[in-house]
Amino acid sequence: MKDYRLEKGLNQKIVDGIFKGYREYLDVRREKAKSLKVSGAYAWVKGNHIDHHVGVECEPFGVKSKLAKAGLTWQYLQFKHQNEAILFIVKNARYFDPDQVNRGKDATGKARRTKISYMENLMTINKEIDFNDISPQVSESFVQLELQLIEDCQLNDIDNKEISKIKSNYNRFYIVTYLIDENQYISKIQLWMPNPVNNQAYLIDNLTFYINESHAFEIEEELKDILVNKSDTEDHFDAHKFGIVLDTERKAIIK
Repeated sequence: MKDYRLEKGLNQKIVDGIFKGYREYLDVRREKAKSLKVSGAYAWVKGNHIDHHVGVECEPFGVKSKLAKAGLTWQYLQFKHQNEAILFIVKNARYFDPDQVNRGKDATGKARRTKISYMENLMTINKEIDFNDISPQVSESFVQLELQLIEDCQLNDIDNKEISKIKSNYNRFYIVTYLIDENQYISKIQLWMPNPVNNQAYLIDNLTFYINESHAFEIEEELKDILVNKSDTEDHFDAHKFGIVLDTERKAIIK
């Protein structure tokens, strides 16, 4: 069986970056809740903080980050390991479906009917990989994982050309997911490789083992209440219903 795991040092830096970004996000939520009369919109900046710190932490391993679009106003970072020709993205895990990677789940936890266009394109990087080589002990599916809520993208010609260039430069594409539990702590971090043939994600490595004492911190009850209220807002919000992002099918109709 072929080993598609990343090097241990890089795994540690990915985990370190996720925790540093999340702690910074919590500091921002805490401060803005005190200084602003309305601060709910800060619930949507978590991914920005995490992506930034993952990029900073992974730089010593030759990883470069690039800003990419995941919606009309939504951005994320693509992380490129030049030495190994690999690309990975970090995802907050609530809307991920390992059995339907290019669709995921909606705000209610149900499978989405429409496709995540940029994810579908990036998955094709793995078209030459023989997924039969991946150990079955590793590639088990989990139901409760998450991706960011706003996942679709209105891609223009420039975006499509950029994705085509990416697909020609890299031969492996990974998704790193982190799970936030009911107490608002990060409890699980995993490395996935999506298969474009069957649209399923294969678990490559459990990065939870890289969580250590240096990542420990406390979340006071007041902040937990703020974060829980944010989660309630997410549960009742679907970006597609409000026209903030466009699905692949709707884009085709508009064109």
